[in-house]
Amino acid sequence: MLKIAIENWYTKKYKWVDTYWARLFMQNFFHMHDLDLVRVSINTFDAKKNRFNEYNILDDTWMNITIKKKYIPDIIWSRRWMAINHKYDICKNFMIVPSKKISIIWNEKFENYKYTQKYQPFTALLSSFFSSKTIQNTYTKNIVIKPIRANWWKWIVLTTVSELLKKRKKYHGMEELFIVQQFKDFSGWYQWICDTNHDVRCMFAGKKIIEITLRIPKKWDFRSNIWSWGIQATLKKSQISKDLLHLSKEIYKDLNLQDNDIFSMDFAYCKPEKRRYLIEINASPGTWYYQTDRWALLKICKGLAIFFTSLW
Repeated sequence: MLKIAIENWYTKKYKWVDTYWARLFMQNFFHMHDLDLVRVSINTFDAKKNRFNEYNILDDTWMNITIKKKYIPDIIWSRRWMAINHKYDICKNFMIVPSKKISIIWNEKFENYKYTQKYQPFTALLSSFFSSKTIQNTYTKNIVIKPIRANWWKWIVLTTVSELLKKRKKYHGMEELFIVQQFKDFSGWYQWICDTNHDVRCMFAGKKIIEITLRIPKKWDFRSNIWSWGIQATLKKSQISKDLLHLSKEIYKDLNLQDNDIFSMDFAYCKPEKRRYLIEINASPGTWYYQTDRWALLKICKGLAIFFTSLW
């Protein structure tokens, strides 16, 4: 049986059984296809013995069970952005997915932008914004300020150049921890599917797109993600434009990936410009959002199972 260890925390206590339901579904589905799926923490890794000293699974009542035994995986699936360089270094004797490159791109929004800047709205570090009149003049109308690392969509603010300059003191000492991005209007239609703010997430396992999701936030929120009290719906590949598929393949090629990655690309359509933008690349696209949609979750599990089996 192929052993796959998800490197993530497993001590968190969830409030909703449904969150566990999706995890348990994937764990059981993998097991039926001769794949052992557990969770591990990098904090329990013994570098001298090249093994994890414990691992975590779910029982049939959705309870976390931590097993105090050694675990030596065949593949480590990194789903946490902490200590990326250290993690990939001490676990170098294992196959790790996604690649270190994708993990680094995901880990920091400015790195994300520098790798894919021709596909994203203009972005600068907040420190550069404050120190350069030229950069300030590059922006037009509304801008968005975001934390440079994952922050569960907190501290994301829609503002203007003049307003941000007035609030400079608020960010004193934190100028390297934020980016400033040109705001783009994603509130128009998308391919006759929606006529409001949105983004489209394409989830990759290797070169194959195994899931496409339309995400729509609450009407008064400019952030197109499910965390802003929105809704989501799965899409068939036939429902999205060929231009978007071509764009995703072009970005994949430009990143020079080696086909051993799990990640997602998030896109949105700017109707005033008649242009699609890449919002970000995410090395740990969520799967538990699909707990109410068994068919979507089944598709994801099948795609991942085929992907992991092909690596070995």
